[in-house]
Amino acid sequence: MSDIDGVTPTTIGTTRYDPEAGTLEFDDRAREIFEAPVGRPGLEVWLERVHPEDLALVGTMYADCVESLGAECLYRIVVPDGDTRYVLTRSMFIDRHYTNRPGVLTAIVLEVDPAVASDTVLTRVLDRVSLGFAVLDADMTLVYLNAQGENHLGVRREDVLGRHVHDALPLTKGSFLDELHSRALTTRRPATLRTPSLYAPGRTVEVTANHVDGNVAFDFRDVTDQVEQTSRLIDSYRSILDRARYDDLTGVLGRATLLERLAGHLAESSGSAALLFVDVDDFKAVDDTHGHAVGDLVLRTVAQRMTEHCGPYDVLGRIGGDEFIVGLFARPASGLRDAAEKVGAAIEADVREPIVHDDHDVEVTVSVGVAVCTGPTHLADLLADADADLYRHKRAVG
Repeated sequence: MSDIDGVTPTTIGTTRYDPEAGTLEFDDRAREIFEAPVGRPGLEVWLERVHPEDLALVGTMYADCVESLGAECLYRIVVPDGDTRYVLTRSMFIDRHYTNRPGVLTAIVLEVDPAVASDTVLTRVLDRVSLGFAVLDADMTLVYLNAQGENHLGVRREDVLGRHVHDALPLTKGSFLDELHSRALTTRRPATLRTPSLYAPGRTVEVTANHVDGNVAFDFRDVTDQVEQTSRLIDSYRSILDRARYDDLTGVLGRATLLERLAGHLAESSGSAALLFVDVDDFKAVDDTHGHAVGDLVLRTVAQRMTEHCGPYDVLGRIGGDEFIVGLFARPASGLRDAAEKVGAAIEADVREPIVHDDHDVEVTVSVGVAVCTGPTHLADLLADADADLYRHKRAVG
């Protein structure tokens, strides 16, 4: 059940009652609500299900609906397992004989949450749960509009019923209403969408169209608060994902995402790629001499300067501590090593520039190892080659 006043708009069912023939027909949803077996006369099942204390109440509603299009009633039914359900029934229209005597009555039925059923004004539930409830026939003529719909649209029922919806409500022409009406008639299944309201600027509505015996019943609910809450949750989720993807300190990719991106790009590049393994030299000495705050500044600055030498298809991330990886992709296989070594040299030169902190400069250097592949290979092997090349450079320097 919905938590909105206990009614789920998409669970609308319909019944057709012919008083002269003494028959009552259920559609599939109404049959579910009443647990009516296929093959048994509908009126017999209905009389069996309705709580004995509510039979007179329901009879009065059916009598009232001859004079009032909006007659409705909340009553109890008892299903075979003994459970009691609360059902809200509202008449939609009456087919009249050529003599103008009342003919077949078509009504909607909804199951109502028992927790809400004690409300003394539940005969107005349908008017309270939505911005509006309307029924259009197959030609899009308005055949029913509830009180809340009148308020929302700023019209009177008597001024719009019997008119084509585009004439009665010009804003609906060419709108989502046409599409939902067509889908409900074609598929005979509920069709729902969320869209900016035509008649309440700045609000978002959820519109559900249900096929009802050749007509289409529309329910409009204001879901602005839900949409805004969902948007805030999505923003929070994206923020959490971003924090998981990116290294908090330097802003470049974190280890897990870095390795994932490298593996993905390597697969897409058909094995033509280069990796640069970048390590800040004697970083522990920086931390010990200047403190962790300066050490953090150094790592942030190194990452920023490395970013300036990466192309749009390259990948940069911090693999841990003072170590970074640069993946070079979407570059010609011929001359790839020269290109990678040129990027590595540019990074080394850029990082050597003093980092200003308060009233003094901090100078650091980096060592760069390069690994290149021009055919299928595993990321682990490429990383190992770059790491080995890095330490060859460190031993050569000293």
